[in-house]
This record gives sequence, C-alpha cells and structure tokens, in this order.
Amino acid sequence: MVRWLTTAGMALAFGMLVLGALVLVDARRDAWLQAEQAASNLVVTLERDIARNIAMVDLSLQGVIAALQQPGLDEATPEIRHMALFDRAATAEYLGAVVVIDAQGNVTASSNALTTERMNVGDRDYFGVHREQPNAGLHVSHPFRSRLRNGDPTIAISRRLPSADGRFHGVAAAALRLAYFQDLFNRLDVGSKGSVSLLRTDGPLIARHPFAESDLGRNLSDAELFRRLVSAPSGQFVATARLDGVTRFFTFRQISSLPLVISIGLSVDEIYAAWWRKAQAIGSILLVLCGAIALLALLFRREMLARIAAEGALTEAAEKLAVMAATDGLTGLANRRHFDLRLEEEWRRAVRNRSSLSLLLLDADFFKAYNDGYGHQEGDQVLMSIAACIRMTVRRPADAGARYGGEEFAVLLPETDAAGARKLAETIRGAVEALGIPHAGSPMERVTVSVGWATAYPQHGQPASLLIEQADRALYEAKRNGRNRIAAARLANLGTPSGHPGPPGSLHVAA
Repeated sequence: MVRWLTTAGMALAFGMLVLGALVLVDARRDAWLQAEQAASNLVVTLERDIARNIAMVDLSLQGVIAALQQPGLDEATPEIRHMALFDRAATAEYLGAVVVIDAQGNVTASSNALTTERMNVGDRDYFGVHREQPNAGLHVSHPFRSRLRNGDPTIAISRRLPSADGRFHGVAAAALRLAYFQDLFNRLDVGSKGSVSLLRTDGPLIARHPFAESDLGRNLSDAELFRRLVSAPSGQFVATARLDGVTRFFTFRQISSLPLVISIGLSVDEIYAAWWRKAQAIGSILLVLCGAIALLALLFRREMLARIAAEGALTEAAEKLAVMAATDGLTGLANRRHFDLRLEEEWRRAVRNRSSLSLLLLDADFFKAYNDGYGHQEGDQVLMSIAACIRMTVRRPADAGARYGGEEFAVLLPETDAAGARKLAETIRGAVEALGIPHAGSPMERVTVSVGWATAYPQHGQPASLLIEQADRALYEAKRNGRNRIAAARLANLGTPSGHPGPPGSLHVAA
C-alpha cells in the first residue's frame, strides 16, 4: 500500500511533467509551423511582386521592339521616333532608362532624352548573352553599377532585337535599380537576424537584406546553401548562411521562368524566442509543483516505512524460516516435507490436465560402507556431490530435486513421459559415476547410485503414494540386479487413459 501510494504520488508528479512537456513540445511545433506558413506566404508575395514588375518592364521592351519594326520609323523626326519607341515604356521610381543598342554595343535611343549621348555598353554581360544566344529570350543581367546614374547598383532586363536575316542587330534593354529590391526587402519584418536574398541561378547575389556593399554581385555558386536554393523550384530547409554564420530556416522560390531565386531566411533562434520564454515560465512552475508533490510522497513513504519496519523485519524472518523449512540443510535440495507437498500438488495437476508425472528415486550404493571407511564428513561431501549432479541435470523450473532421506534422493518430473524419465535417470547415474570418487567398499571402486523410476498418468481417486511405491520397487530392482544401474517400475498392464498399453515404467501407461 505504501509503495502504491508513493508510486502514485511520484507518477502524478511525473505525469504533470510529461503533460507539461507535451504541451510545450506542441507549442514549439506550432511556433515552427507558423514560421513555415508565414515564410511561405511572404516568399510567394515577393515572387509575384517581382515577377509582375519585371513583366511590366518586359511589356515596355516588347513595345520598343514592335515600334522598331514599323516601316519608315528611321525617316521620322526625332520627336515622332522617340514617341513611337517609348510611348508605352513603363515609368516608375526605380526604373531607369529603356535603351536601344545596336550590334556594336552603341546606345542609339533612350527613353530619357530625344538625343542620346554617345555611349557603348558592349562590355555588359547581357549584351554578350544576346549576341551569342539568339534564343535567350527575356534576360535578367548580373548586377552592375550604372554609367547613367553615377554608379547606382542596377540590373538590366533585355531582349534581343529580331532580324529577318538571322544576324545580330542589337538589344533592347531597361535598367532596374537595385534600390527597388532593397526598399521592398526593408519593409519586411523578418527579425533582427532574418534575411531576404535575391540571387541569379548561376550564383551572383543581386540584393539582400540586411545589405552590405561587399555583398553586391558576390558569387555564391560554390556554397552548399546556394546549391540547395537552386536544387528545386521551391522548398524549405534549415542551414547556416556563409555570409554571416547565422542558422536560419530558409524558404525559397524561383521567380516565374526567370533565372532568379527569392529566399527568406528566418533565424531559428528568433523563431523559438517567444516559445523559450513561455517554456521557461511554465517549466519553472511545473518543476516547483512536481517537486513539492514528489517531496510529499517521499515524506509519506518514510513515515509509513518507519511504522511498518518491525513488521517488515518479522516478515523477512518468517520468509527465511519458510525457506529453511523447505530446504535440506546439507545438500541445498528440497527436504522431504517440501517434496511431499510438491508431489501432492503435481499429482492433482496431472489429474486435471490428464498429463504424465514421473518420479526418480536414487540411492547411493554401499553408502554405509563408505561412511564406515571414510568417515561421516566425507560421506556428507558425497551426498553434496550427488545433489550437485541432480541440479545440473534437472533444469526445468517445474522439476523438483529433493533429499528423500539419508542417502536417498528423489526427482519429481511433471509432464515427463517414460522416455524422458529414463533419459534423465541414466544421465544422473552417469554423472555421479563420472565424478570418480573412490569407494573401496564398493565392487565398482567408486561412488555410484542406483535409480528406480516410474511414470504415471494419474486418475481420479488414485493416491500419489502409488507413484512412490512403484519407483521404490524399481529402485530395489536396480539394487538387486547389481547397483549402479537404473530400473523401471514393472506393473500390471492397466492401459492408458484411452485404453491402450503404455511403455515400461508407467502407471496406467504400464508394461
């Protein structure tokens, strides 16, 4: 009762801790799921906003290309030509000039002015892409510093000018200031350690929050983080950024069909910051409550154990006496009294289960002569050695070895048929003989045993003593025939429970 109540108190304390831990784990999972959802929504919004703005710029470029294909445009006045080329050009705070570039890289027309100052952009990467790749389509360049806006960081969005003869005739391009992306990113709340990045799929970093001048155009293609960002059209993962060493939860998405990837990185520490504060508060309260419950349970246990200490001591003494009462002090086997109780118990069980029950009776050959010749102390050693052979041979938990009296031993074998009993009897006899203990008073010149055995299929109304009587007769038969041998009970053929004769040595399975 004390143990149960103590266990119940400790279990209550432990249960409260487990319940609190489960609540906190669930809250932690919720914090992560909310971060996942918020990052997914945010990256989709950014992707759509950037894709829409680039699409607007592309419409301006397509308008310029369409105007260039109109006949007679070259003969028009500068005002008409400028209006035809750039009337549909998009205008925005961050959009730079829309320009037409000839095959040599010279700017021939600009949306910023009717006349264009002489400038060559043949060294820009977007110009080289369209010159070398006729099917490049809409191209987003690497970041560069504009020559028209005092080195303002810029990217170019461009298309190749079409030609009927397949030759390269130039490029239509529009400049988009990177301040557009920086201002867009700065308006986002991604935490003090969060980041937002826009990268080309071949490695260059276009824009980033937080921004550093050294980040402009940095090539990240050899970084493991970058390889994961471009490994799929979209996804989420946790990694440590090479730029600042912060571990973040990254959500990324490719922008339309463009070679651009937008990535949002939320600091893992900041995702769990609120949860940690809650966990510390709840955890502290739980620890105090559970500690108090556990302390009360232990105090209660100590008081109750103090009250029943005497009773426990008496119970332990009684148990020791019970073991001693059931054990032979010399051999450590069961004593005669305990054997008689086990025999009656197993006999009743065999009657109920209609199962077999076998009994071996062993007797040390010429034991009196051994005591007379070697002394009683040596005789006791022989008995202990025989008991050890019995213990080594009889291993099943249900089997019982006992000292039956003097130099006699008994082995009770539940659910063991005649063949099994015979095998064990021979094994024990051989084990004792193999000890090789000298015995000058024996014709065998060593210590041996004779074994008689019987197997019964007990029936209602039969006494258990019948099995002992038949095993004892078999033992006498073994001695009469020269000792150091085994013998089976020889009975009238009474038949098995089904009416058929049984093997030698059986009661109601008799020969």
